[in-house]
Amino acid sequence: MNEKTGEREGVPADYPGRIVDFGGRASHMVIALLGVQSTAEAQHAAFMDTMRGLAREAHGPARLEAGRHGGKVGVPTTLAVAYWTDRQRADDWWRSNAVSTWWQGLPCEGEAGWFSERLAIPKARFNYAAGTEDRHGSAATLPLAPCKIFGYWGAYRDRLPASAADPFESPLAEPPAPRDPVTRGRRLAVRIPDNLCYIREGQGWADCGAEERAVWNEQMKDKVDTWVGRLAADPAATGCLALRDIAEFDALTGAPLERRSQLAFLLSLGHIERAARTDPAHLAVHGAFAQMYREPRFTPRMHVWVEVGILKEDEFAAEYVNCHPGTGLLPFFAATTVSERG
Repeated sequence: MNEKTGEREGVPADYPGRIVDFGGRASHMVIALLGVQSTAEAQHAAFMDTMRGLAREAHGPARLEAGRHGGKVGVPTTLAVAYWTDRQRADDWWRSNAVSTWWQGLPCEGEAGWFSERLAIPKARFNYAAGTEDRHGSAATLPLAPCKIFGYWGAYRDRLPASAADPFESPLAEPPAPRDPVTRGRRLAVRIPDNLCYIREGQGWADCGAEERAVWNEQMKDKVDTWVGRLAADPAATGCLALRDIAEFDALTGAPLERRSQLAFLLSLGHIERAARTDPAHLAVHGAFAQMYREPRFTPRMHVWVEVGILKEDEFAAEYVNCHPGTGLLPFFAATTVSERG
């Protein structure tokens, strides 16, 4: 809404906003981003076979999704995204014999690399939001509830209950200058500063009719691509430290899906808020999306959704095995070999 007039700018007053409802069911949203990077297709197939098997182990994820991207490192990467609403179950799964044997047994030589980034986000600092009842990402693990906090700058922040008392400021004023660390042949871990922001934005068009697909392809897709490219290319201006734009496929069957999503780590929520309000690439996306709802020629069925989490230092654990030096958060934060961590 307009902060001066109180009128919504981005969506109509009857926009059917939905958020995940933790209720008394859970205290955290736990997300594991597990990936392989390799030029060999056999590595990608083996990785997904492993993910499917491990997901069936005791305490496995409530939801498993997957996608593929090239990314800034230029190496084909397959990403598995696993969700839990029980932090203890997620920890038990990660420490289980099956999972730990696989992870600890990954080689530090050859051309392939692997990474794990594990997030345990308290419900007061997590939100999923969408305008449809479709269930992807964290929405596949919890009920949805109506919400009116949509359609204005600052809505992402206002949907996080903890924002009433916590400004989520980073201890770093600006993103660190990216480095080119020595990563090949090494198993590395990074620690994050408080209030690192995780965002996953998704778009799904499986239920769209021909006219809505045409609007997406002709008016929206290029603008989204430009904004995603801008985020990834200029961390100093946008605060975006890592971004993976994945074409999604069914994690169980491998069949391609009519969905994509962008998974990003940002220095803080404030950094991306400033970029979103001022960057021409994002303003173009915002304007096109708002126009689609102001002048509808069809009932919108595009599934546009976002999940946002704010992480404190002890709520994030990442390891990178023989990875490209540009992988994930490796360029921005000091890395230590796993055996050196206290």
